[in-house]
Amino acid sequence: MPAFLARRLLLFLVLLVSFSAISFLLIASQFPSPLHGQSSLDAYGRWLAGLPSGRSLTRGLVGPIWPQLGPALAHTLVLLASTGVLVVGGSLVVGTITAARRGSLVDLGLRAASYLAWAVPPFLLALLVAELVTTLGSERGIGPLPIAGWPGSCPVPLGLNAGSLSPCAPAGHGIHYVASVAEHMVLPTLALGAGFIGFHARLLRSSLVSSLAAPYTTTAHAKGVPSHLVLLRHALRNSLSAFLAALTSDFGALFGAALAIDWIFQLNGLGTLFIREFTINDLQGAGTPVDVYAVEALLLVTALLLLGTSLVGEAAVATLDPRTRRD
Repeated sequence: MPAFLARRLLLFLVLLVSFSAISFLLIASQFPSPLHGQSSLDAYGRWLAGLPSGRSLTRGLVGPIWPQLGPALAHTLVLLASTGVLVVGGSLVVGTITAARRGSLVDLGLRAASYLAWAVPPFLLALLVAELVTTLGSERGIGPLPIAGWPGSCPVPLGLNAGSLSPCAPAGHGIHYVASVAEHMVLPTLALGAGFIGFHARLLRSSLVSSLAAPYTTTAHAKGVPSHLVLLRHALRNSLSAFLAALTSDFGALFGAALAIDWIFQLNGLGTLFIREFTINDLQGAGTPVDVYAVEALLLVTALLLLGTSLVGEAAVATLDPRTRRD
């Protein structure tokens, strides 16, 4: 296991450095003004040298970006965590039920719902949710569930929500703040997680059906083990490593969709920060070009998040299935 983790960590570092270099050079080729006459390669070397001291997590290596980046990252992590819990739990429940009741009306109905959920892009589902909530509830949400915004911040009236999102409620403190965050997360989490539940529940069902037809489950049935124990103790346990591998490999798609959901529901996360870095500069005119250093700091954080999740996922899969450590 230590050798496996060491190989994966080395690959992680190589990919991270390669990604940062390529992304920096590509962005600098499009927006060279903030480099102050330096070549793109020299500017990247200066940016890379400033990483240990934290100087690279700034705007143009002079002004702070972390006061915005830190809270934005926290908001995105909350959205990803809540969605991850929903996707894992929902996929396990739906996948297990459909495998246990395969061929029944319950199986057909849940599979049809899974296909439909996966067919609708998360950003479109988010817009549909916002419209539905506005129709069934009020201009600000439905019941305790707000339609947009992060606790303590007033969402900007855009698109479907134009003219309907102010004033905003105070954030509160302690347990009240946690409860407020949970309320604000319900609709974005459902919009983001529905399609991924549909996809991974289908994958888990297929894996469970194959496991239920394997010789070891047939033997368990022949020995008189109840069907539900065969499903949970044998088939599901054998399918968990493939299920976890699929989940972690899909984290990039989940993260990309989360950026769009963040902007639609105005959660002030990384998606909002990315869009502001590009669009605000455009709105302000040619005198304020896109800050290569600030955008690269955002990209570095997102790359660390994506690669780190992949590394943790591979370690978990290797723990569940030691055969995967051979590569």
